[in-house]
Amino acid sequence: MRTNHSVRNLSDTQENYVRAIFLLSKDNHGTTVTALADKLQLNKSTVSERLKNLASDGLAVAPLYGKISLTPAGMKLGEKITHKHRLIEVFLHQTLGMPKEAVHREAEQLEHALSDEVAKRLHSFLNHPTHDPHGSEIPTL
Repeated sequence: MRTNHSVRNLSDTQENYVRAIFLLSKDNHGTTVTALADKLQLNKSTVSERLKNLASDGLAVAPLYGKISLTPAGMKLGEKITHKHRLIEVFLHQTLGMPKEAVHREAEQLEHALSDEVAKRLHSFLNHPTHDPHGSEIPTL
């Protein structure tokens, strides 16, 4: 099952790129290939290649030399994936009692499979949390 988008279905890897750019670009000034490669623990040439796909999908703007940023569609997707990720962390920590140090890795796997409908119900079930177990704000959709 995939996250719902207006573009073709993206792979988990592509969604990870969008989310990483979203997190690194919080100030809306964009990010760099180097910062993105560091965050994703990949080499810069791999990141540069993948950015071309995101740009052709209309999710990112990736000039050859300059800041990488998300398009409005990319920002919306980044917010959605981050929302799901952080809700899952809250659920795993509060409901299942997992230590907060362990929830990130699980949420990385589950965020891609959680449908919008389940995310909405989970948000309600958890009584509309505003922050994840690490203190990061959960984006509102």
